[in-house]
Amino acid sequence: MCGDGMQKVAFRSKDDIQYIVGINVRRMCKDKNVNLMEFSEEIDISYEYLRHIVSLGGQKSLSFYSMYKIAKILGVTMDELCDGIFDDKNKQLKC
Repeated sequence: MCGDGMQKVAFRSKDDIQYIVGINVRRMCKDKNVNLMEFSEEIDISYEYLRHIVSLGGQKSLSFYSMYKIAKILGVTMDELCDGIFDDKNKQLKC
């Protein structure tokens, strides 16, 4: 615990999180044989934007609402979309 009673936590970067979520969405779409063009229409984002999300660089971020729609349509939980975000790097740091 830090002097003020709060614990200091290490956070992943925004880029890391975008990458992990994008890879998870890509894998889930592939596993379910989801056509990205049709899927982008269902979640109401452009195909080009979705391509950037699922690319190997995780070049675009998703709003919470878009993540919700993706999870709902794919039949997965938000936790499953975020699988891998909280591994290792979310350890407590010493003050």
